[in-house]
Amino acid sequence: MVKMSRKKVWYLISLSFVAAMVIPLTIQFLPAKTKTHTISLEAKKYGYSPSRIIVNQGDIILFKPGSLDATHGFLLDGHPLEFIMRKGATFLKYTWEDDDGSLQSDWDRVPDVEFTADKAGKFTFRCTQTCGNLHPFMTGELIVRPNNSYYLFISLSIWLVFGLLLYMQSDTGAGFSGFNRINLLEKLPWLAKIFKLRSFQFLVILPNFIIFYLFIISSLRGSPVGNRNITIIFVWILWWFVLKAIIVPIGGRIWCMVCPLPAPAEWLSRRSLTGVRYVEKKFKALHHRFTGLQKDWPKITDNIWLQNILFLSLISFGIILITRPIATAFMFLGILAVSLVMALVYRRRIFCQYLCPVGGFLGTYSMASMTELRAVDLDICKKHREKSCFSGGPDGWACPWKQYLGTMNRNNYCGLCTECIKSCPKDNVAIFIRPFGSDHLLKGYDEMFNVIIMLVVAIAFSITMGGPWAVIKDAANVTESREIVPFFIYLASLWGSALLLFPGIFALVARLANRMAGNRVSNRTMTLRLAYIMVPVGIFAWIAFSLPMLMVNYSYILNVLSDPLGLGWNLFGTAHYPYKPFLPDWIPLIQGLILLAGLYFGISRGYLAIKDIVSNSISRTKAMIFPSIFALLIINILLKLYMG
Repeated sequence: MVKMSRKKVWYLISLSFVAAMVIPLTIQFLPAKTKTHTISLEAKKYGYSPSRIIVNQGDIILFKPGSLDATHGFLLDGHPLEFIMRKGATFLKYTWEDDDGSLQSDWDRVPDVEFTADKAGKFTFRCTQTCGNLHPFMTGELIVRPNNSYYLFISLSIWLVFGLLLYMQSDTGAGFSGFNRINLLEKLPWLAKIFKLRSFQFLVILPNFIIFYLFIISSLRGSPVGNRNITIIFVWILWWFVLKAIIVPIGGRIWCMVCPLPAPAEWLSRRSLTGVRYVEKKFKALHHRFTGLQKDWPKITDNIWLQNILFLSLISFGIILITRPIATAFMFLGILAVSLVMALVYRRRIFCQYLCPVGGFLGTYSMASMTELRAVDLDICKKHREKSCFSGGPDGWACPWKQYLGTMNRNNYCGLCTECIKSCPKDNVAIFIRPFGSDHLLKGYDEMFNVIIMLVVAIAFSITMGGPWAVIKDAANVTESREIVPFFIYLASLWGSALLLFPGIFALVARLANRMAGNRVSNRTMTLRLAYIMVPVGIFAWIAFSLPMLMVNYSYILNVLSDPLGLGWNLFGTAHYPYKPFLPDWIPLIQGLILLAGLYFGISRGYLAIKDIVSNSISRTKAMIFPSIFALLIINILLKLYMG
């Protein structure tokens, strides 16, 4: 590989971009005959048959709808087509403008429904009638060829990889470096004063603590139907999206700061809500004594393997967990009980650091976040004998996460509790704003498997919940379908992909990358460094999955605000707000853009991750070829699911 000048590189990148834009658009000029399709559309829990309908632009579709069980709806994204299917009857919605210019609507009973596919692309049709637990995920797909946008994004993803590799080989050392980090507490002194308040964490946890217990009550006493229960809608649609799309990319583990689940255990262990119980003479290296046995966590399990297994175990029943309020309540109560037991046996936040299923991916994904808590001057840390951030001081508790700021250089195990800001007598702790994807080092295979598991689960959820395949939904929904054998096939596919297939493929990719770079480091080192690619890719994959869930189901948020228990209340007048997805025809385009962003950050940050072990830019570029192709294939799997 010969190093090209930067001018030539940008010329090739620009030229290839034009080609990437133009070539897919030529597909629309291929000749295609229009015709009429007569389709017997059958609806049953929780899918349609056929689930995917493929036609050409301009074709006429004559639907002959019918329901095999409950009442189901049909609403086609991006088109004014909606009808309701009951056993033996179909009702088509029609609209008209009254004398005042207002739109009115009504329903006509019809034997069939005729529709002209006048727009090209992929369009989802959705059930509009609450038909059971998995109602929000009952969908089908209409593919109108030529599906130009899908082919355009395939082309752009290939161009992006090609362009990044070209740019890498011409890198002079500053490529993808971003901006210098900003000391937030220096810029905003009032924020430092807030963080130093002993009551700060208690006050930010308290509202969540109250809401948490209200959610438990709602789960136990409210409607058993997920989209009519505030717990399901707020936790698994609103909170999950905010966590993945905003909190983690920007604030890292800031959710750990405000999470109400371990709070009772910590309050019990400390025997205090806000104050510090400081003892002059250290006990087991700390200036505190805690309630219970005060044991230390075994070193053999000082990793996140348990979190990986617990997360996969929960996700195995994910479609049940996020649609059944009672299941969510038992999960909350189980976490509360286990955290209390752990607090009585072990010191510090052992549950959060080693057992919390969410904590594992919060740690690895927080490596990419734009916020970090660090020591301002490491020399001050070295000279300070007391190490108050680690062992505790009169003004702050010892770090609940066992972190020493003098050596902490990653976000993984910092819960942002701000105790170190309070305990440090040198005011040597700050919160910084930094470029996205600044921590590049995965330290063990436990962390690598965590990012692979998260990526596989994002794909699995996109298939199971976002896809049109009722047979897969039935397999995952074992408590309702009672289909045991398909459920075990579903589990074997999920666990096998997460623990064998994807790790095996990536290990091979990393070996090839190391060989391309000249085998300068061990295969283990190269594998762990390149595995960081999957952190940004995974984050953006989850955003691409979660955002449509919010856009499509936002009306349920308004419904449950007025009727949180599903008991017929209408507190704010929004209980009967109609189901109306927000810009649904834009969803595939938005998902495509999000995935391209993930591909860019994944490859560029992976390149930075090997910068200190492969010094030559040409060798680094060679090392990035196979990992970039791996990331490209992952993104194109998701593009196929979302746009193809």
